[in-house]
Amino acid sequence: MPITQTQLEKRREHIGSSDMAAILGLDTYRNAYDVYLEKTGKLEPQLENDAMFAGKMFEDGVLGFAERELGKMVRNQYRSAKDRGIPLAANIDALLVGSGIPVEAKTAGLFGPLKDVWGAEGTDEVPDRVIIQAQVHMICSQSELCHVAAFLGGRGFQMFVVERDAVVADVITETAVKFWNDHVLADVPPDGSLPHAQSIKRIRREPETVVSIADELIENWLQAKEMVKTAETVKSDAELAMLTALGDAEGGQASTGLLTYLSQSRSSVDAKTLKAERPEIYEQYAKTSSFRVARFKAAK
Repeated sequence: MPITQTQLEKRREHIGSSDMAAILGLDTYRNAYDVYLEKTGKLEPQLENDAMFAGKMFEDGVLGFAERELGKMVRNQYRSAKDRGIPLAANIDALLVGSGIPVEAKTAGLFGPLKDVWGAEGTDEVPDRVIIQAQVHMICSQSELCHVAAFLGGRGFQMFVVERDAVVADVITETAVKFWNDHVLADVPPDGSLPHAQSIKRIRREPETVVSIADELIENWLQAKEMVKTAETVKSDAELAMLTALGDAEGGQASTGLLTYLSQSRSSVDAKTLKAERPEIYEQYAKTSSFRVARFKAAK
């Protein structure tokens, strides 16, 4: 069962298993700065993408497979280590009835090839971020094992098992306490990193506010923009020279390979004409989106 909106909101009150992987630098899409922004309430809610939706839809089937392999379980269980002075808690996908051993459900490779390394079934050879998630589940549930049930593209259903590692658990605990005290409670962002672009887009912003920032930051950005502009000009000139060398041919053979310059077509909707001639249809399907754009106006 997917976690509820209430559970999503409660995640701000503790460090979760996926948060811990990001804080330790083991998440491709989030880092410690992203977690800081989320826990301090600086981000707008995240919109669900196709991968997130598919993961939720597949989770029930993955847990059904795990239950067939491991026995009866209760799903969507909250466990916390906060009563032990550790700001860790987790919405565990399932716990085995009787033993209370946590079960984590994963899907990977649903929209393309597997990006992470998954080893032989029955081992603990799962991605590092999953290792950290499993260790957090064990800390919170006070267990010695965590089963990982997965549906992997090209491999189907697979079962893995991760054992509690005291050294890793100590690192997780110490890091969680320090991060919570030094960054979340103190409201101080982590040094040495920048948030991902998706987090920047989600930051809650106060309308019509202006703050002071260093000139160097703007100068670096303007210089980078100019470098991109110069690179685009160089690229365009190089392409023109290359295509000029073709004369009236559609291809050119070099020692490194074959260059082709072939015609291709694509279909698109003429929105301007559609709006003019069939405004009722245009209004029915028109979609308005908003986004922020960085611009600079030099001081006079």
